[in-house]
Amino acid sequence: MKITPWLAASLFCFSASVSADAPFIEHTSGFFGNSMPLAECREQGKKAFSALGITEKTSTNPRNEVVGFKGDYKVVLYCVSDEGGCDEPAEPYASGGTIIVAGGNYATVKGLVDGVKAKLKLQ
Repeated sequence: MKITPWLAASLFCFSASVSADAPFIEHTSGFFGNSMPLAECREQGKKAFSALGITEKTSTNPRNEVVGFKGDYKVVLYCVSDEGGCDEPAEPYASGGTIIVAGGNYATVKGLVDGVKAKLKLQ
């Protein structure tokens, strides 16, 4: 089998992509001072993303989460809902949230986690 320049370049690119460093992932969870409707949690998340320059994208779970990107960094806010008890409201309330960020530089990942947490005032 003759190795053509195209095949050699393809093998080099494939091996480089396989050995590339995995992204850094950081997360945190917290509670809101007062529970809020789930829709309000999502709206607050969208505002926090916008203030931090994170572009919102379509989520596979739009009921509980807000997903966005800032460059190559993926940011997810998952609103933790309360759905129990005898006095269950028509729409569940969010008692807190979890923020997850993945990307290539740990300082940037950590900064985005802390920024979203601060904007949402999670305790």
